[in-house]
Amino acid sequence: MLADLKKIPLFQGLADEDLLTLAQRAAIRSVPGNEVIVREGDPADSLYMILSGKVKVYLREQGGKEMLLDVKGPGQYFGEMMLDEQPRSASVMALQPSKLAEISGADFKAFLLKHPETALHVIRNLIRVTRGLNERARESGRKREKLREYIDELGTKNGADLPSVKRWSKAKRWVLGILLVCAVLQYYFFDVFIQMLSLGGVNTFTGN
Repeated sequence: MLADLKKIPLFQGLADEDLLTLAQRAAIRSVPGNEVIVREGDPADSLYMILSGKVKVYLREQGGKEMLLDVKGPGQYFGEMMLDEQPRSASVMALQPSKLAEISGADFKAFLLKHPETALHVIRNLIRVTRGLNERARESGRKREKLREYIDELGTKNGADLPSVKRWSKAKRWVLGILLVCAVLQYYFFDVFIQMLSLGGVNTFTGN
């Protein structure tokens, strides 16, 4: 366990005795693929470090749609949001069989108080996550603004001026023109056919 923790960047530079204390308090957890490890809204009481495997961090939107926030692998961790003692803000699922080291929130907080450099690393990661959420919110705002501009444009334009409507109108005129030509040709050939039948009937009668 000590060797596994030494591979995690979060604990780089720490003395072995300090990591050994943490390792003794960690619980090893093996999870199969597609298993939900934590759920959004659940009580947050532990930190997870990924020793092997891969997990995804995601949110569930209305209608069941999934919003992917991050994918994490060996050497990374998740669950640090438990520091504010609020419910889980996202769900985490194993994408493949994974091995995790689980540390209780109380033990991890005590560890951070003794090792400010590790606490700073966690703070920087939280800032990175916050920046990512801000970027997503900004991108979502831009998309909503574009949609609103498009709706406003539709409201100010005459429907007949829209390119799609113009294309449809042109195609409809072509189709009507072709149908009209076909109707004229059909009438013409039908009239010729009737005349031929009439002529044939007269000749037969005359011949008799």
